[in-house]
Parts: sequence; structure tokens; C-alpha cells
Amino acid sequence: MIKTYQQAINFINRFAQSDQNKYSGRIGLNRQQYILSLLGDPQDQIKTIHVAGTSGKGSTSFYLSSLLVSHGFNVGLTLSPHLLDIRERMLINNQLISQDEFVYYLNQIIPAIQAAKLKKYGQPGYFELLLLLSFYIFSQKKVDYVILETGIGGLLDSSNTISRSDKICLFTKFGLDHTSILGPNIKSIATQKAGIIHPFNPVFSVNQIEISKDVLNKTAQNNQTSVNFIGSKKSFKNIKLNNYSISYDFSSSFLKLKTLVINTIGIFQVENSAIALTVFLFLSQRDNFSFNESKIRQTLSETKFYGRMDLNFINNKPAILDGAHNPQKFRAMIKSLKMFFPHQKFTIILAYKKRADFSKMVSLVASLASNITITSLIQKDRSSSDYINDRKSLNTIFQKNPQINFQIIPNYVSAFNTAIKSNLPVLITGSLYLVGNLYPLVVKQKNKK
Repeated sequence: MIKTYQQAINFINRFAQSDQNKYSGRIGLNRQQYILSLLGDPQDQIKTIHVAGTSGKGSTSFYLSSLLVSHGFNVGLTLSPHLLDIRERMLINNQLISQDEFVYYLNQIIPAIQAAKLKKYGQPGYFELLLLLSFYIFSQKKVDYVILETGIGGLLDSSNTISRSDKICLFTKFGLDHTSILGPNIKSIATQKAGIIHPFNPVFSVNQIEISKDVLNKTAQNNQTSVNFIGSKKSFKNIKLNNYSISYDFSSSFLKLKTLVINTIGIFQVENSAIALTVFLFLSQRDNFSFNESKIRQTLSETKFYGRMDLNFINNKPAILDGAHNPQKFRAMIKSLKMFFPHQKFTIILAYKKRADFSKMVSLVASLASNITITSLIQKDRSSSDYINDRKSLNTIFQKNPQINFQIIPNYVSAFNTAIKSNLPVLITGSLYLVGNLYPLVVKQKNKK
């Protein structure tokens, strides 16, 4: 029996350190289904919006959750990875459950986990365990809706266990990521992500390139459903930059809104908020509840998703945190920064998992950089491999980008304290884990008198 919150965290972290933490595909999905069956299939007890994509899952999910909460619904939301607290992976009404509740519910599911370990399935991985706990908590709390992010891909992802025909599938932008697992090209990645579509599921997607559209349409057709695509000029247009916010005109078959404001400097959030609002309005019609235009406007204008194009000010200088960690996200981040801060150079703090596209990240961000500090990527609850100790690779990257002033400061606190002494705005990016480590320091500095 786990008695304290720290004991619960220690218990869960052991799953992160095991070999089972690796992507386990079909075996992991079968294991997840077996454990959920022992728990009474909590994943099938609640109306669910299942969100897959390469970029924008978290933001879109948070917008949709905020809209539903503002209209009086109890909403379960999974976010992955978490930024500051592991309980972000099982939010209720966008709020953390208590530590005591976390411990209580974890104890409730441990017998099922142990039963699976004794069978052929073995123990779940870190992501699987937290997802099991989320499903169980949401069912016990009897929330009205669950908004569920996939982990990696969709078809064989451990979230793909919901058999309800009324599950909504929501797809954000597809791109190249996790290619060693999902396949080497957009078609293979789209096929994996489209795998969350089950018979008769309503399906919504942002605009995708043609090959991704074809995959989604064919998968939907095979499951006796169809895809509702949203995109610029059709669902959102007249985008304007305001004072560190964005406005646009929204249109759907249910509602048209002029000058809808979102509280962000991330231009890509127009698309994310628009599809979230589209699905919200569909739910209103399908589930027969009324919506309030002023509540919609207020919610979107006040919603701030921490760690994603997150603008703060330290000593009257912008300090921006963004967890971009693949080329697609980097391009979107850079586009937004160039629009809001034209011709501005930044002091950049960068940490990144050891992957082949790190050099590409540096090349992309070079146009914004006055200088770049490479620092350590520390995950408090999980092991990680980053570039900070691979000086050979770093030297190669430096040589390819001689126009940038580089430095290596292994301690991320020292890197941050050095960066804020600069006269330039600061950009912290490369990983949500780095953003999570530095976020408390940013808050502390901006609150200084």
C-alpha cells in the first residue's frame, strides 16, 4: 500500500526506468486493453474526444477543454508530457487533482497492474501506467467528457482502446516525427495516426497535405464515416496581430464570429483554436446543449497554454518559452516570432534530446539568434539522453553555423541567469522538459519588483 504522494511518484518513476518504457506497439496495446478490462473498461464509460497529430495536440485539447468547462461541464484532460507536475496528465476542469486523491486512485489500480505482470503481458510502461490511472480517475469522477491525447502515432498507441462509436477523432497537423517508430514518410505517419478512427466515429481535421488527406479519407470511408476538414478562408480568415494577441474571423455551419481574439503570439494557434471551437459546436448540436457566444469569446481571449509560445517579461524584455522539439514546430515558432518581433534577434537557450535533427533545429533558429546557449536537458522523473555531453556533435554543428555565437553551459540555471543579463529578448526552446525546468525561474524573475 502506497501511503504518501512521494512514494507514489517513486513507484511511477520505476516504470520510467524499466525497459517497458520503450514503445511497445501491439504488445503494449494488448496489455493496456487487458488491464483496462480488469478495471471495468473505464475508457468506455465517458464520451471522449481522441486527439492525434504531430503538432498542436496539447494546445487544441486545452482550448477544447476550456470551452467545455466554461459551459458548465466536468472535463477530464490528458496532457503529455507534463510541464511542472505529473498530475497535469489527468486534469479535471483544467485543474490538478489533490495529492491524496492521486495516491488513493493509484492504489486502486495497482492490483490490476500486478495481475498483468503475472500474465504474459508484463508490466506497463510509464506512459501506459499514467494513462491507465487517468482513465480510472475520470470514470470514478464521472466527468462528462474526456479529451485524450495520443502518445506516439495512434493505431498502436496505448490510448487506442476506446470502442464507443460516438468517440470523436480530432487530428491536428501531421509532420515528420518519431520516424524510427511510425515510418519514414508522411504517408506512413498519417496511416498510423489515422488508426484511431473506429467505425462510425465523427472525424475532424485541420487542413493537411494531399497525401495525408487521402489517408484520412480512405480510413474514414473504411470505417463508415467521413472527415470534416477545416482550413483558412473556410473556417478562419482575416487574421490580425494585436498587442501580443491575435484576432480572426471564425466560420462554421453552426456559428460565425467576427474578430475572435486568442491570447497568444503563436500564429499556429489560430488553426488549433478554430478546430477546437468547431468540435465544441458539433458537440453542442449532437449532445443538445446551448452555447453562449460571450462565454466563447471570453474563454478564448483568456486561455493561456503555458509553455507554448508563452510570453513573459523580465526587466521589460520579452522572455518566451516554447516547447518546440521537431522541425515542424520550430518552423511554426520561428514564423510567429518573426511576425511579432520583426528584425529582432534573440538570446536563445536550447536543449534537445540526442536525435539526428538537432543540427536542423539549430540551422532553422539561426535566423533569430544573436547567440545560442546549449544546456542540459534534465527530466526530473525520467532518464534522458541529450547533446550536452556530446561535444564532438556540438562542435560539428558549430562549424556548420559559424555566424552564430555559441556557448555551452551545462547547468540550465546558470544558462538562464546568464541569458537574462543580455540586452536582448530571451527564447527558451528545444524541449518541454527544458521549459518545465526553467518555467519557475521565469515566473520568479518576472514577479520581482
